[in-house]
Amino acid sequence: MATTRPTKSTAAAKPATATRKPAARKAAPAATRGAKKLVFPSVEWFAGLAALAKADEAYRKFGRLNATVVFVAGASAIEVTFDVLDIHSIRKVNENHMRDADFVVELAPELWTAMLDDIKKHGHATQEWTLNTLDLRLDEPIHANLLDDGFKADMFFRYNPSLQRFFDNAAQLDFTVKVAATA
Repeated sequence: MATTRPTKSTAAAKPATATRKPAARKAAPAATRGAKKLVFPSVEWFAGLAALAKADEAYRKFGRLNATVVFVAGASAIEVTFDVLDIHSIRKVNENHMRDADFVVELAPELWTAMLDDIKKHGHATQEWTLNTLDLRLDEPIHANLLDDGFKADMFFRYNPSLQRFFDNAAQLDFTVKVAATA
């Protein structure tokens, strides 16, 4: 089988050097472009975040996250099922469903707001606002397994880099934070 090599005339038609502008952020997926502003916490916000994470090579690099996690912000509890490199089954749940989660991540409304503001400002959580730092520096951990299963509660630390990258993608979302207080 014969192969053809570019000749000088075809090579000359191409520019000698191509200059590329560094991309600060990847373009948002079609699901988040041109859509109405998302509100945290909501199923739609987490679905937008999941779409970004699925397309994010850096998120995929951190490894397989295999857990059902409930994120609690005020009166809202959103369950997200992470299945290796996929994210699905994002739904609002009540306290009874939270028991089935591998672990629950709960922050006070002002801490969710501050963490997400930090992510928006810097493109990622800075050292003081990572999930890991918040968990370690607060008097009470931000994660728990409601059935007191220590192995499942420890999954928070095992999957922490993937969870952090998941949340860091929020920098690409157009959203506001409106955490309703608990009843």
